Amino acid sequence: MPASPNPSSENFPSPKKPSQKPRKSKAWRIAAEERHSDPYNPLDLENLGRSVEAELLNRKPEPLDEVSPVYGSGIYALYYCGPNPLYAEISSRDCLVPVYVGQARPTGVRKGTAEEKPDATTLWDRIYEHKQSLGQVHDLEISDFSVRYLVAIEAFVSIAERVIIRHYRPVWNSIVDGFGNHDPGANRRKDSYRPAWDELHPGRWWSHPDNMPTPSKTPADVSRSRIRDLFAGRLSEEAVLSIEAEQTEEGKND
Repeated sequence: MPASPNPSSENFPSPKKPSQKPRKSKAWRIAAEERHSDPYNPLDLENLGRSVEAELLNRKPEPLDEVSPVYGSGIYALYYCGPNPLYAEISSRDCLVPVYVGQARPTGVRKGTAEEKPDATTLWDRIYEHKQSLGQVHDLEISDFSVRYLVAIEAFVSIAERVIIRHYRPVWNSIVDGFGNHDPGANRRKDSYRPAWDELHPGRWWSHPDNMPTPSKTPADVSRSRIRDLFAGRLSEEAVLSIEAEQTEEGKND
């Protein structure tokens, strides 16, 4: 096989020296500063919460009265798709905006003693409690509710709940407090304020005036007005946060 001829400079264009790195003008630096953000950290608490949120929202909604058996703890979102005009703005079979977001964590988690058993049904039990609550009220039907839920590691559940609530501002988390409340017990019912949610949607046996005679500090008409204002965009972020703080404080004083 004949050897390749030696390359000749005549066959190649003259090489060009690469240009130097351009100097950054003042305008360039101003533009870069305007777009500046911290480097993405997948382990940042906010981003971890968003990843759990994304996985939850990827789950297919199930009818609240037909939730499949499941072990473990986790997070869930309730959706309303019924005819009650108060919730017309979010009522949808597509389950786009949750009416309530909650979490189910193992017993003892607040004391640092939580160690969930493999056969624990914490999440399913919590969802079932909501089914019972809605089954007792007079102006809502269980068949008009769906739920997305996700079994998740306990350490990420609270983070994800905060992220989702901040994202959607579910009306029963932000404007009308008390849906997630448990029966305070016979010794406390007489001296406790009725939850604002029970004032708006009466029916739960333990919040009946015979059992819990002191009405909520937030009358039903006030809650209805706030819900309408929220859906109409008439409540600022500051106003929503103020309402949340007000109802949290009321709960502490029960």
